[in-house]
Amino acid sequence: MKKQLLITATAVLCFSITGFAQTKGTNALSFGVNVNSTKNTFNNVEQSESKNNLFTLGYGYFFKDNSKIGLELVYGENKVSREGVEITSYKNSGGNLSYQKYFPLVKTLYAYAGGRVSYMHGEQADTQQTQNTASTDYKSNTYSLGAYGGVTWFLSKRFALETSLLSADFSYNSTEFTQNAFFSSAKSKQTNFNLSSQGFINNLGFKVYILF
Repeated sequence: MKKQLLITATAVLCFSITGFAQTKGTNALSFGVNVNSTKNTFNNVEQSESKNNLFTLGYGYFFKDNSKIGLELVYGENKVSREGVEITSYKNSGGNLSYQKYFPLVKTLYAYAGGRVSYMHGEQADTQQTQNTASTDYKSNTYSLGAYGGVTWFLSKRFALETSLLSADFSYNSTEFTQNAFFSSAKSKQTNFNLSSQGFINNLGFKVYILF
């Protein structure tokens, strides 16, 4: 059974009933938290659990009406446990530069489309190793160029909520593997290009914007 918890970073108390445009010179700070937990059970006994946390912090600037450029920092971690014991830990960090164009729909509800260039660094380690087993550590660097879109609700002149509904990315990934046995280690490296699309409403999450 998969459970997903979406947490917004702040409570929004002000609501607007009239539409308005995001004008040139407006600044935007964004906060995002996405927490996922997946559990696998057999005969009502938990076999494994995966916990995934993603945190984002961004800054945007409306260089003209309804057009924004932005910088976002990203940090995520994933931990997998089996029968209550952690066996794998994965962490990734990086950021992206983006451009978004907003299109008014109804009053304070806007659609947006844009593009971004991103970099992410990830590290994964097996946390269990015995004399008779080997562990593998991974280090990866991913560069991507993509397009995405979604909707934004400008709740007031100071607050907004935003979600991404679809995206497509072209990425280059380089991964280094280090296998550690009891008395030896070995390294290998691989690279790949990838074109991916998350489709429509995949892993829905929200960001909170503070505008000033």
